[in-house]
Amino acid sequence: MSDGEWLQRVEGYVNGRATKSAIVERAAEAFAQQGFHGASVRGIARAAGIDHSTLLHHFGNKTMLLLAVLEWQDAQNLTASVPAEAPAEVTAEMLVDGFTATAERNRAVPGLVQLLSVMSAEAGAADHPARPHLQERHRIARDLIASMIRRQREAGAVGDDGLTPEQGAAVFLATWEGLQVYDALHPGELDIPALVARALREAFGLESA
Repeated sequence: MSDGEWLQRVEGYVNGRATKSAIVERAAEAFAQQGFHGASVRGIARAAGIDHSTLLHHFGNKTMLLLAVLEWQDAQNLTASVPAEAPAEVTAEMLVDGFTATAERNRAVPGLVQLLSVMSAEAGAADHPARPHLQERHRIARDLIASMIRRQREAGAVGDDGLTPEQGAAVFLATWEGLQVYDALHPGELDIPALVARALREAFGLESA
């Protein structure tokens, strides 16, 4: 391969990644504002400054595009929720602050949060295309929280409530998602970030802030 051909391949790869990022960001805005069914692939393509066929080349269909949006949002939330320190240096307070910050950011995209809640319910069907992704995002968050619950128990900061750390973490995640569904039906009635912080502080045996 000549230097010119190699450079063309690199440029094509970089441009392709930039195009996909632009599509995902515009799709996130469209899904949040219009919902999954209201947003059109053609409209998202126009907003991203590309042709409809280019979008389909990168993502295949609207469901796959939605999954890409969810992965993008999760990556952003994970960066903010999980401290950069080594695992042994992460404290319970850091995790509380991180997950509370995620709940705060979710306030800015209520449409996308509602869409995720609907998709989570639909993904109860074994053949739903989003099921593996949603199961994995649960697993990552569950394992992170369970690890801290285990550490806090070993340190004597919190007692044994009869649940395994994984079960306790799953209860927290289910509570958070239930709160978001309630907030979709009763906007502003509850302070979701404050309740998320409260639930995690209780799970980790921390004093109320």
